[in-house]
Amino acid sequence: MKHLGILLVGALSLASVPAMARNDRSVQSLGDALNSPQVAALKGEVKVFFGNQRHPRVAQKIGEWSSQRRGNVGRTEPETAGGCHYAFSEALEQLIRRAEKEGGDAVIGIYSVHGDAPMKSTTQYLCGIGNVKTAVRLTGTVVRLGR
Repeated sequence: MKHLGILLVGALSLASVPAMARNDRSVQSLGDALNSPQVAALKGEVKVFFGNQRHPRVAQKIGEWSSQRRGNVGRTEPETAGGCHYAFSEALEQLIRRAEKEGGDAVIGIYSVHGDAPMKSTTQYLCGIGNVKTAVRLTGTVVRLGR
């Protein structure tokens, strides 16, 4: 009976260990994401510029906003970029919609952030990969460009 009690206490202590959540940081190709069908569907009046990418003269700075979106990690290939590109397109769409709402015609200086690590790049973005979801957070400045 004493051994049963020890086994029960051991089993309960193992059951109380929290599940380890995956929180990986992945660097993804910005070009691949921009060429994805989801981003292609966003083409409209608002122009987007990443990192220190050259853009026309700014006539008015409206404000800086962040957006974060999540996508599903693929069941068969969790390391592929599909979930990251989907989350990227959703986050970019949110920035574009914010620009439209605020009367801007461009979002400049767009960069990605994962945790406390920003990546200001014209060729790459950061994607967080968890056990079930991917996440992309983008920050950019909404402006009106000069004519």
